[in-house]
Amino acid sequence: MNIQDLTKCPLCGAPETTVYAFCTDFAISKEQYLLLRCISCGAVFTVNAPSEDKMSGYDRINRRLKLGDSPEGLTDRLYYRVRALMLPKKAKIVESHAYRKEGSLLNYGAKTGFFSHHMERRGWKVTSVEKSHEERLFSLEMFHHRMIEVPEVDYLKPESFDVITLWHVFEHSANPTELLDRFHTLLRPNGILVIACPNIRSTDAMHYGPYWAAYDVPRHRWHFDPIALNRLASRHGYILMHHEKLPFDSFYISIMSERQMRSRAAFIRGVAFGFYSWLISLTHRGRSRSLVYIFRKRQKKRDDEKEEKN
Repeated sequence: MNIQDLTKCPLCGAPETTVYAFCTDFAISKEQYLLLRCISCGAVFTVNAPSEDKMSGYDRINRRLKLGDSPEGLTDRLYYRVRALMLPKKAKIVESHAYRKEGSLLNYGAKTGFFSHHMERRGWKVTSVEKSHEERLFSLEMFHHRMIEVPEVDYLKPESFDVITLWHVFEHSANPTELLDRFHTLLRPNGILVIACPNIRSTDAMHYGPYWAAYDVPRHRWHFDPIALNRLASRHGYILMHHEKLPFDSFYISIMSERQMRSRAAFIRGVAFGFYSWLISLTHRGRSRSLVYIFRKRQKKRDDEKEEKN
């Protein structure tokens, strides 16, 4: 799609956009993609990202790593260690903001099921959604946890979940607005929606520019900062309760960004800058590489009354 072909923002419909960056698919195709930013809502999106049926050709990176085989190399071992540390951290985020230690949880884009399995062990009733047959099979064989396919979400009972989670999935979605509307229907009153995604205003994003590995075009169709994501969710019936940082993500992404820049001693340089980025995030949460947004389902009458009082 050429710039002149794009007449409005895909999310809010505003007519004006501006060039944000040109990024390269370093992982697979080496193709370059244009990123545009909506002047109105602030969302950044990848122009001409492949359709869903063609995306599989761009999605064969780190397959061994995703499927949990033995790690090879320092970067792989770092990834595995962080994943193990983050499972209880994610569970704590969910339970502290849902104000419950058990309930019904929909894990959308569950990948190989490590988080789903962890939550089941903590007593949650978990429904997992995953489009990849390979990853659904892995979850079944590894954890005896059956995942459903994406079309099956349409048959789930309305208001049947206390929590819905998307761990680095939302930025991949072909239609985020439809997802938000569907999740609003599925959440119970006072249910929460947890979305984790990269933060384009992070310290490492500003430092690495178009080499920032978390742009990950074309797999990442959407790129948000806290303001833009909150605006989008608010238009679809959610109230932002809180946002949390994922402290270790900057290390892995900084290493990958250094490699994309073909830096010498990329691992060491990446760890060093990742540590610096982590230090910044201690006092400036909004500068974290990844943020976890906790949204509450908006109860229109009650929330409107609160706004009138304020």
